[in-house]
Amino acid sequence: MKRVSVLGLYITLILFSTLPSFAQSDYEMVQSFKERYQQISQGIKAASSLEELNNLSTEIENLKRDFSAQKEILDKSLYPDNFTSSIEKLSAAIETRSTDFTEIVGLQTEVTTLKSEIDLLNRRNNELINQISELETQRKKDAATISKLENLVANLRAIVQKRDELIYGIIDSLMPKLSGDVSTMTQQDKEQVYSQIEKNNVLAVVKKSLRDNSRFLDVTSLNTKDLEEIKKQQQNFASMWNKIGPKLVDVYADKKEKVSELKDIDNLYVAWVNNIRQETWESIREEFSINNINLQSFSNGNEFTNVISQFITDEINSYGVKNKAESEKIYTVFADSVWYKSINPDWMPYLLENNLLTKEQKDVIEKKISEWKSVVYPTDLTWLYGLIALIVIVGVIIFFMKKKKVSTAPPPQPPTTPTNS
Repeated sequence: MKRVSVLGLYITLILFSTLPSFAQSDYEMVQSFKERYQQISQGIKAASSLEELNNLSTEIENLKRDFSAQKEILDKSLYPDNFTSSIEKLSAAIETRSTDFTEIVGLQTEVTTLKSEIDLLNRRNNELINQISELETQRKKDAATISKLENLVANLRAIVQKRDELIYGIIDSLMPKLSGDVSTMTQQDKEQVYSQIEKNNVLAVVKKSLRDNSRFLDVTSLNTKDLEEIKKQQQNFASMWNKIGPKLVDVYADKKEKVSELKDIDNLYVAWVNNIRQETWESIREEFSINNINLQSFSNGNEFTNVISQFITDEINSYGVKNKAESEKIYTVFADSVWYKSINPDWMPYLLENNLLTKEQKDVIEKKISEWKSVVYPTDLTWLYGLIALIVIVGVIIFFMKKKKVSTAPPPQPPTTPTNS
């Protein structure tokens, strides 16, 4: 009995002595699982290609195989997750990232196609601008060029709009990561966006678009419908850039040499806005110029009012000094062929709606035109003089008729005195 007791005690001591090593082995196993899990998780986030993700999928399978025997221990140690849910999370992350890369490959193919189209449109754009520049110089001298010029301008406008739409498409397709809060993006995410922007030369393309839009305004004379379309185009760009621009500033924060490009885009946009305003005034001045009414330049409502008023004042002061027929012709062309035919019905609503001119300034100009008309074509008062003469004549006739009636009346008879019988 004593020998059995000693043997039992010995076995018990051996078991207790091995428990710490078992416990230590379980702890190391759990830590090993967590380390490999973390490495795979970080690898998924940092992956830059589908090939890397495929390799990580193999690592997940290896992790599952190596630790499946310790599933029960890991289930207790990974709370609130467990062994199965941990493996499933890694697999789900792989699938999500794989979808991202598949979309990016498709988008890059689309972007390559869009870039090719933009290059073609850029070349056609330059050709049209050069042709339009040549024709504009002939516009006043050769009426036959006007139709051709209008067709070229319409083609150019269509090309500019289509190219801008393609550019916006490139930006939208290359910026899926910028839809959320940029401050939560990792540096690696920012680097990916940055590399995509640089690879597709996005900033340079946007700058060229803005420059060409301004150049388009410089070489063409547009009507109010054209300018309304351009303003919509400008508003579309502003809407897109207001969403993307500030986020790109964050992406480029540590790319000092590139921050200036973003400022260039802002400056080019402001220049485009100013050019649209200036084009309005230039096109109005062109309306007068085509009809041989040469006005001084003006770039705002005050200048426009002053220039028009001064032109009319000069014409009024010179009336009677130069040939009367010439003065009348200038007035007729100014008022009938330009002001009341195109400026007042077409341009005036645009100027008033866009706060480029006030109603008071319009009234000043039209009052001045009325004053000019009264000098060139004074009101004929012959009819008034005739009416006055007629009234006088009628009055005289009535007066004499009354007088004659009084003179031909029989003298009054004395009253008869009654006699007494």
